[in-house]
Amino acid sequence: MCLTGVRVGELGGMKWSDIDFKKKVVHVRRSLSCSYYNGEKRMMLVTPKTVNSIREIPFLGEMEEILKSQKKKQNKLKEELGSRWRSTDDLKDLVFTTGMGSPCVRYVVEKEIKKALKRMSEKEGVLAVQENREPREIRDFHPHSLRHTFATRCFEKKMEPKVVQRLMGHSSISITLNIYTHVLDNIMEEEIKKFGVAKTQTSEEYYNEEI
Repeated sequence: MCLTGVRVGELGGMKWSDIDFKKKVVHVRRSLSCSYYNGEKRMMLVTPKTVNSIREIPFLGEMEEILKSQKKKQNKLKEELGSRWRSTDDLKDLVFTTGMGSPCVRYVVEKEIKKALKRMSEKEGVLAVQENREPREIRDFHPHSLRHTFATRCFEKKMEPKVVQRLMGHSSISITLNIYTHVLDNIMEEEIKKFGVAKTQTSEEYYNEEI
């Protein structure tokens, strides 16, 4: 999600047929929907709510390597599980699944994030002991935060708001600009801090010269 900016449902509904390794793009065409009817969980692939949600996202960063690794890992699991691999006609060929082949709904993504954060926290604890310091806090976060992180990185790389809007699938440019404003505020804060440091250094240099 950090490299695509897709929504959780779009991630869960992504099929291998949506991945074009030749053109190096990901086609976002559907979303995974999970609901309950009479106590029974139902999962289905649905068309995105807005036209802008149907889009192409170019391979960014290590996306190609990650997708190829996922394909290899998934094929190995399918071979090992055989008939136990959980896949229905409507929900087959999904890029991201559980270890048994079930679709990756929101709670599955949240669970995987918590597991990853736990591993990071344990590793940080070991490093802190080795370096004789307090461990850094590793905070929990919502999957949607990864989508926001993607947009933030795009703006930090000086991408135009309209380009980011297309990549994110926002229905309105105002939604995209709200993120841009937040990024701009952070940049402004950092720049102001630099001014304060520069001013202090200049004052010290002037004082030393006078002495």
